Amino acid sequence: MSSTFTERLKEFTTDIGRGWQADLARCCGVTRAAITNWLSDRNKGIESTHLFIIADYFRVHPRWLATGAGPKWVEIPTYLSKNVHPTVGEVLVKFEEVAARHKKMNESERIDLYIWLAGETLGIQEAANS
Repeated sequence: MSSTFTERLKEFTTDIGRGWQADLARCCGVTRAAITNWLSDRNKGIESTHLFIIADYFRVHPRWLATGAGPKWVEIPTYLSKNVHPTVGEVLVKFEEVAARHKKMNESERIDLYIWLAGETLGIQEAANS
């Protein structure tokens, strides 16, 4: 187990290539020098907001990143990990539901329908309905 934040950060950044430091700096709203300081253990501490952004960026658990405790990698549920498009039958049923309504769709409903058709949130909707 890595004992410091810097060691944990280096553990999963050494093999990912170039460009990630500038991208992460943009995400965190800090300078590239701040990322260099985090990697060289010259930081005086890290703000919790930056810790969570870094954890999300690399898909690691924030607790592991901060303390080294717990699982390292965030497990993404399979229903969220792939883009699942609805079947033709599901699309037809959805259009029949929309057509049977006696009111126009508002902007939010149109966006939700578009996202559903693109397959982006089908798994989330199924999990919420379960």
